Amino acid sequence: MRRSPQLYLLALGSMLVLAACGGTSSAGTSHASLPAPAGLLQSGQLSDCVDIEYSPMEYFPSASVTNPNQAIGFDVQGAQAVAKAWGVTLQVRNTGFDALIPDLTAGRCDIVWTALYVSQKRLAVADAVPYMATGQVVMVPKGNPKHIKTLDDLCGKKVSIQTGGVVEQRINDQSKICTNAGKSAIQIAGYPKVADEFQQIVVGRVDAVWETDTAVSDFMLKNPGKYEVGYAMPKTDSYGVYFQKNKPELKTGLSDALKALKADGTLPTLAKKYQIDPITLDVIK
Repeated sequence: MRRSPQLYLLALGSMLVLAACGGTSSAGTSHASLPAPAGLLQSGQLSDCVDIEYSPMEYFPSASVTNPNQAIGFDVQGAQAVAKAWGVTLQVRNTGFDALIPDLTAGRCDIVWTALYVSQKRLAVADAVPYMATGQVVMVPKGNPKHIKTLDDLCGKKVSIQTGGVVEQRINDQSKICTNAGKSAIQIAGYPKVADEFQQIVVGRVDAVWETDTAVSDFMLKNPGKYEVGYAMPKTDSYGVYFQKNKPELKTGLSDALKALKADGTLPTLAKKYQIDPITLDVIK
């Protein structure tokens, strides 16, 4: 879908501990103190459009929690840390995946920090600062019954994805490679929500799921012994914090804040909390 790294994610026990806490978790113990950039939509507030359905990056701690400002996860708490360093409050807006960039460009939020790939399509309408390395994998049932070990093995197979992101573009490109080689096209089953794409392999409607390793690792930890990675793609992408074009002060402010929070250990500590390898933060420069 959207969005992954040598993230070797969120042990289920850690999730249960977080869920038991409820409310908004601490953004960390950062000592960074930086001036808030000019150009925020509202003085003293950083507004963040987030698609809160992507554990461990952004999710609600329990089914009873629906207030976006009580969401937890690496992205949300990273944004909290930036807001704290700037001396402003964070306001989270729960936003559907397809509306994230349109809402940003329409001025409904200052940033979009929600595990979105840095892609040329998005950079055509918004700017971004990278914060985490990322990649994609193809997940299959345990034992890999369809012997999916390369992308070419997906020809003629049914694969579920989340629509609207880089994965959709890449699976369509791969399907064309299949047909150009005289093989059957990939049967693509697209869904707007990550939970829905994973449900298709649970009920046996698809042969594989093409997703980021963030989401796949999390799903496999929650469903031990049932699934495995058939093929892992190179981790050559990155997640980025998006903001409107022509806002150089915001770009500088975000870059400075991310570097400071990485250097003082706030972001690496947060990564470890969610079982994410801190080396993925090396894209912050």
